[in-house]
Amino acid sequence: MGVSGIATNLLSRRGITDWRVLFMIGLLLSPSIYYLIFGALPEVEVTSSLPLLIGGGLLVGVGSAMGSGCTSGHSVCGIARLAPGSLVITVIFMVAGGVSVFVLKHLMGG
Repeated sequence: MGVSGIATNLLSRRGITDWRVLFMIGLLLSPSIYYLIFGALPEVEVTSSLPLLIGGGLLVGVGSAMGSGCTSGHSVCGIARLAPGSLVITVIFMVAGGVSVFVLKHLMGG
């Protein structure tokens, strides 16, 4: 969806546009709309600790800033456009994600 770029640009003075604001409002309201239509929310089970989730979120944010875009932007859009940089960044994302999961789950027991 490109949420990292939309949220980042929304926070800058020149990035505030109607479509970004509406997109973020829709993103935040969509669970309530789902609940009104279906009468219940899907069950979600979180098995990781809060510090691990916060750390992972921060790492994703830093990674998307360093990589000049998020995984969906590079992986879906960039590779579809045959952008060499997006292919490289996607490989780096995938390897870093695999290494992170291995270290946190198997070496650190998270």
